[in-house]
Amino acid sequence: MSSARFRVALAGNPNVGKTTLFNALTGLNQRTGNYPGVTVSTHSGVWELPGGPVELMDLPGAYSLTALSPDEALVNKILVGKTDQAPAALLVIVDASNPERNLYFLSQLMDLGLPTVVALNMGDVAESKGLKVDAGRLSKALGLRVVPIRAHKHDGLQALGQAMEQTALEAKPAHGPGLAVQGPGAANPVAIRGRYEWARNKLVDAITRSDVGVRFSDRVDKVLTHRVWGVLALVLVMGMIFQSIYAWSQPLMDLMQSLVSWIGAILLRPMAPGILKELLSNGVIAGVGSVLVFVPQIAILFLFIAILEDCGYMARSAFLMDRLFAKLGLSGRSFIPLLSSFACAVPGILATRTISDRKERLTTMLVAPLMSCSARLPVYTVLIAAFLPGRRLFGLIDQRALVLFALYALGLAVAVPIAYLLRKRMRAGVACLFLMELPSYKWPDLHTVLRRVTEQCREFVVNAGTMILSVAVVVWALGAFPRPQALLDDFQARKQTLAEQAVPDSAKAAGQAELDRQEQGALLRQSWLGRTGRIINPVFEPLGWDWRVTMSALASIPAREVVLGSLGAIFNSNGGGENGGGLRQALIHARRDDGTPVFSIAVALSLMVFFALCAQCASTLQVIRRESGHWGWAAFTFTYMTVLAWGAGAIVFHVAAAFGLG
Repeated sequence: MSSARFRVALAGNPNVGKTTLFNALTGLNQRTGNYPGVTVSTHSGVWELPGGPVELMDLPGAYSLTALSPDEALVNKILVGKTDQAPAALLVIVDASNPERNLYFLSQLMDLGLPTVVALNMGDVAESKGLKVDAGRLSKALGLRVVPIRAHKHDGLQALGQAMEQTALEAKPAHGPGLAVQGPGAANPVAIRGRYEWARNKLVDAITRSDVGVRFSDRVDKVLTHRVWGVLALVLVMGMIFQSIYAWSQPLMDLMQSLVSWIGAILLRPMAPGILKELLSNGVIAGVGSVLVFVPQIAILFLFIAILEDCGYMARSAFLMDRLFAKLGLSGRSFIPLLSSFACAVPGILATRTISDRKERLTTMLVAPLMSCSARLPVYTVLIAAFLPGRRLFGLIDQRALVLFALYALGLAVAVPIAYLLRKRMRAGVACLFLMELPSYKWPDLHTVLRRVTEQCREFVVNAGTMILSVAVVVWALGAFPRPQALLDDFQARKQTLAEQAVPDSAKAAGQAELDRQEQGALLRQSWLGRTGRIINPVFEPLGWDWRVTMSALASIPAREVVLGSLGAIFNSNGGGENGGGLRQALIHARRDDGTPVFSIAVALSLMVFFALCAQCASTLQVIRRESGHWGWAAFTFTYMTVLAWGAGAIVFHVAAAFGLG
């Protein structure tokens, strides 16, 4: 950012609105969350001050410059000038509802001697807790400019910019308590007590407290963090989410399916029959269209996740799971990255940088891909909707919603013993207590929630759509060639014979459709895709899969969501899509060579369980390699998850078949 006059580092504790403030000041859209460990690397943007633009660098949240975890180590290196990203000034965001803890970190930052401005955030939350911080008195006590703001409402940002401009012009260094700043791994109890005493002294005249009795958050937490009622509430919340995904999304999915079909018909109508029309119909439209249909479900899932994060409930779920993880040699620090992995394993793995014990961090990285990310949701929903009955238990709960919930729970359930075994094989590191502040409950900010949902949907469509289009075209080509001329001539002769027969037009039309289906099936079996699939398929026959299912799964190794494009390309090109349109109908009507259905409930369950546990995501494996420092761990993850997925899929298929679902 060559036009920027100087660099300002935005620093603060986790969960104080730091990234929200960064987005507000720069106009960028960095992901925020209502629990620690979301921001795990630096981000930069341009902050327009009265005197001109400056570079604003968003640092990971940290409680101290005593670096115990990778993200705190990064903050330490940048702020003490050990990298080329050293800032010229600091913008420190302080949570007004927990000022003493925040001032502890501020005291360390002030000791760096950089021009510093304090943004006092969450004053409304502080008042709900019976606290009121006087920004003017605090400014006088600290000797710094202190500006009250509400980051999510964009209140006070102009005054904050003016304060930073004035502070930068004065180039006046801040002065903390003068205690030594600890280096990585160091912790001086005397210095810690001294800094907290300094913080309390600075707050004596600046803070007032009122007796508001037991706060709303405390009353609610007596239930939601209870070891029994809290877990029950968590299960009910998750069940409600998956029930809503089906109840709300189906009309929107039908509308999206109609829109895709309408656009496809317009594009295909003027085209003459031939290979180009097949490419557009069975490759491009079948591939990308099969993803767009599931955008409503993705949007609903992310809507609930965003609401739960912004209102403060996600932190409670991490607190509840800490008890279980402690028995595995892990902690709540591990659960926070796992929560992130339900959206995408990549940021979840990056969030393990908050874990100080390397062995615990590595274990968490290796089980994070077991969480069912958003890319798996379309695979689940198309198979559930196609092959599982929509009956309701007790007249209320859709059985399909229960299956979807079970698939999400499966990853977490399997991660528990896997993590236990991995920790047993690894020598334990230094034990570290899990300390986590539970934020006060608040109404979710509509702007923040909608922006999060929009960003995630756009990212899913752009990233997944691009890859799916590429893979779908490749899979279509493999399934379309070679095209033996003798086979084409044989079917053409049979169609001509049928056309010359003296039978009713309806019978001719039905016969022509059947010959078309047989021709497409014969061409597919003779294609490169068909030949390869029949060679490989014996490995996956124990899962009940037809060779086309096998090839669809193998084609999705780069990314799980690609399976929809490959299924669409393979089964639509086999004529399955002519019985009602759409991927779901194509799968329902797909037939094996002997005329039996390709899919049954047992096969669908087997395929879903396989995808719930497999490691089909090249991006995830690449991040594991980078964060672990060795390709061996990425290879281990792919191997153990693939073997696990194969075994679980085979067991589920045979058990379901034994119950007559095969």
